[in-house]
Amino acid sequence: MEKVAIMFTGGKDSSLVACLEAQKGNEVHLLTGNSGIGIKSELSQFRVDELVNRFPDVNISRTILSTSGLLRKIGIKDIETDIKRWGVNLVLLADKMAIHSATTVYCLEHGITKLYDGVVGYQNDLVEQKPVAMELFKDFEKKYGITYDSPIYDFGTRKDVKYALLDFGISNKSLEGVSIFGYSFSEPEDWMITEYMNEKIHYCDEFVNFMLKDLEVKSK
Repeated sequence: MEKVAIMFTGGKDSSLVACLEAQKGNEVHLLTGNSGIGIKSELSQFRVDELVNRFPDVNISRTILSTSGLLRKIGIKDIETDIKRWGVNLVLLADKMAIHSATTVYCLEHGITKLYDGVVGYQNDLVEQKPVAMELFKDFEKKYGITYDSPIYDFGTRKDVKYALLDFGISNKSLEGVSIFGYSFSEPEDWMITEYMNEKIHYCDEFVNFMLKDLEVKSK
């Protein structure tokens, strides 16, 4: 048995990752970022309850991580300049950067070295799920000794995920919140994502090191 952290939204994909890890008997830490830009995000608690009831012998916990301050630094305070420069709205990428930062702090505080999420290949048109973004997130986590991966990236289609949840006895409706910024942007090119993340990743490092200054945990 090992401890794993899952970036959890309550949606079908992150729920399937939670099922797969719980099936292994691993200690599962479900981590949900709360930036304040989501609608009906409280629905995800129903999915948490489902998972706990489905795997009663597995240690499954859920923690809400506040990311509003960091999201403001990364994606809101300079949003006018950012849109003029890159021509697209990259707030959801900033949101994912903030969530990664908060989950990194949690993992380091709890001795967790494996971080997973529910990113899937059939949604790689979403800015935060594009391969170029995922590779940069892997590099970020590696600095802190954390292995980041998306276990069901090649799992199959949307239907495959839904039927797998049913096989586990879990409802296959999405119970994740909806971002007010969802579907409000054009699809960015890879170079835009790379530039944006490289220029703003220092906010993430500063956040991690500030939150963990008493533990003297620094990026490598």
